[in-house]
Order: sequence, then structure tokens, then C-alpha cells
Amino acid sequence: VERKTFADLSSSICDGRYDEQKGRLLEAPNLRGVIFLVEGNAPLFGVEDGAPKSSRGFGQRLGPRLSEKALATSATNTQLISGFNVLHSASIPHSVSLLVALHNALARDTGDLQGVSYQDFAERTQKHGQRRVFEAFGRMLRMVPGCGAEATEAMVDEFQTPQGFAAALRDSSDAELLARLKQRGGRVTQPLLQHCRRLYCGA
Repeated sequence: VERKTFADLSSSICDGRYDEQKGRLLEAPNLRGVIFLVEGNAPLFGVEDGAPKSSRGFGQRLGPRLSEKALATSATNTQLISGFNVLHSASIPHSVSLLVALHNALARDTGDLQGVSYQDFAERTQKHGQRRVFEAFGRMLRMVPGCGAEATEAMVDEFQTPQGFAAALRDSSDAELLARLKQRGGRVTQPLLQHCRRLYCGA
């Protein structure tokens, strides 16, 4: 379970930690049913929660804040694209009750679970001191106006490196690139490609 308040989620998306955390969890050995628990008294996915709402704490007043719509889009992407489960709690007591319910459910159903040593798990999920090229490439793309999570993921999957992307921009038309990226499922637009051409090719 990765627990984040709305403020934590906002700041981790803005500084790129969110994508890195998801990548490390995807690489974790024998790890199934990863849950992102988003805690905050605003609606997520556009749905109000019936749980009691708490006042904003000190930590929620700090750091960059994205709009509720942007957070909902990110949560949806995490669930539908990355394949993680996303739960929403309205307060710390609500989070505790959800975690207790999850613990009780796991305690009842552990027959087919395969164990993994803590050392192996820690090594596979540790933070990387040196970022991989595609992670740095993804962070660069997120700074381009109009480049959302889905577009970034599609371009990183297709081109892998900034050099590969720059070569494709030089050698291919917008129509060709849009066709390639459409197959990746990313919402890439022609204005976004024009921004990228100016940044990577000086065009």
C-alpha cells in the first residue's frame, strides 16, 4: 500500500517521484495487488465519499497543488494504465479503517501467496541513485506544455530516449508520428508535437 495525501500526490506528480514510485512497484518481486491509497476530503474520480470529512492538516497546506481534476486524471491513469488499485479515503481514521479491512481480508486468504525475502524485495524496490534514461526522458516530456501522463508514456515507450525522439522528429512528418503514437494509446496532438519540434530540433 502506497499512501498519499492530496498534497503528497500533487507534489510527487510535479517533481516526478510519482512515476518513479510506480516503476519501482512494478518491478517488485512477487508483488500483486498494489494499492495507492489517496487520502483527502475532496472528491476523487468526481465522486463524493460518504465518510466524514476532516479539516486540512498542516502538511496539506504545503507544496505545489494540482487541481482536483488533474489529480482525478492521474488516479484514473494509475488504475487503468498502470494496473494498480486506487482507493480513496476522506481522513486518517478512514484510512485506518480501510487498512484494517485489507489486513483482515489478507489474513483470511493467504493460501496461494508466495513468499519473498525482505532483502530481495528491498533491492528491487530501492530508489535509484542514478535515474535511468527513459525516466529522465519522461520527466523532460512532462515539462512540455500539453504533455500529460498518457502522452508521456506513449512517447517514452515508442522512442525510449531523447536522441531517438529527436531523430524521429527530424525524419518523420507529424502525420507519421501521430499514427505511430496512436498505436501506443497516447493522447498526442499536433500542437504538442510542434512544441516538441521547437524544443528538440529548434524548428
